[in-house]
Amino acid sequence: MSYKLEWVAILANFKTKINAYLANPNIITVRDLEEVQNEFIAFVNGYSVLLSNDAYNTQAIDAFNQVYLNRSNTVSDNDTINNLQTLIDSFDTAITHNKEEKMTTNYNVSGNAQFGNNNSQTNTHNATDININLQTLINEIEKSGDTEAKNKLLDLLNNGTIASILGVTAAEAVKFFS
Repeated sequence: MSYKLEWVAILANFKTKINAYLANPNIITVRDLEEVQNEFIAFVNGYSVLLSNDAYNTQAIDAFNQVYLNRSNTVSDNDTINNLQTLIDSFDTAITHNKEEKMTTNYNVSGNAQFGNNNSQTNTHNATDININLQTLINEIEKSGDTEAKNKLLDLLNNGTIASILGVTAAEAVKFFS
């Protein structure tokens, strides 16, 4: 895994935890936040030379330092929330910028296959076509009233890698549930 992909996963995971904390401070523990902070700091320390060559990454690091290293400057809960939102915004920018690294996928196909056409793939040999968007999935789970399915989806979206791929975090997805 390239350092950029690992960086995107770390930023997405951290962003997910902050969003979850902002949505409901009782579901994220101090330890959860410390873990993502430590992961962030360790990565920055290990890749500081590479990260410092990019303005978007430097902006994310500076925002982190403002929020977590200058706590004495925070005077109210509103300041904390605003600082965390600024941190999230800088993470979003860095994630988007770093995702510009193109990934190549190789497919080995025997039989008939179709690529494209709204990202659907059809193979007539032992395959099922599944094509559903995230909003439809959320709507159908909400309609079903299945708490277990809802929790499993939120757990999946809480994964930093999944969140970075989809561009949505569990905290953002919760807004879609009634």
